[in-house]
Amino acid sequence: MRSPVGEGRERLLQALFDEFGETGPSPKLSMRQVAERLGVHHTLLTYHFGSRPGLLAAVLSEARRRDNLAVAEIGKDLGFTALCRAIWSFYSNAEREDRSRAFFHLVGLAVYEHNAFQEFVTDLDDLAHLLEEAALRDGSTAVDAQQQSIIATACLRGLLLQRLLTPDAEVDAAAERFITSLTASTT
Repeated sequence: MRSPVGEGRERLLQALFDEFGETGPSPKLSMRQVAERLGVHHTLLTYHFGSRPGLLAAVLSEARRRDNLAVAEIGKDLGFTALCRAIWSFYSNAEREDRSRAFFHLVGLAVYEHNAFQEFVTDLDDLAHLLEEAALRDGSTAVDAQQQSIIATACLRGLLLQRLLTPDAEVDAAAERFITSLTASTT
């Protein structure tokens, strides 16, 4: 008896995490090479993920979902500024650098092929929602909380991209300066 399509996809995703970790397969590996490492036929990967970018998007979406659960747990009682600092610390960790690179690679692809990465693009707002909830806990209005979360998410991602491109202490100092400015603007 065959398993439902979603179940097969989930098993493949877990196999991808088990084999390649949370960053997924290297961009240098072909679908055939990935399939060989997993011990499956490459058409199975194509069936469930469509393409190499689709496979990466699925792996990174799942990794980001797991990250957001961890960030939500860390930040469940934090205010907006403290949550921004926790998010920066979480994503600027050197252990997540490869995944951050893969994230920005897919974001670039999604800019050109929005429809091909619809699931990935839709999930991008999850982090902003966590920040919005923190801003609401701090007493912001719904509109202010939404705008603050969009600004903070964009700034933190921009700083993370800058850190990947030019890794030096100035980027971390700029991140801290941005986060510190949030305290001044919310008081």
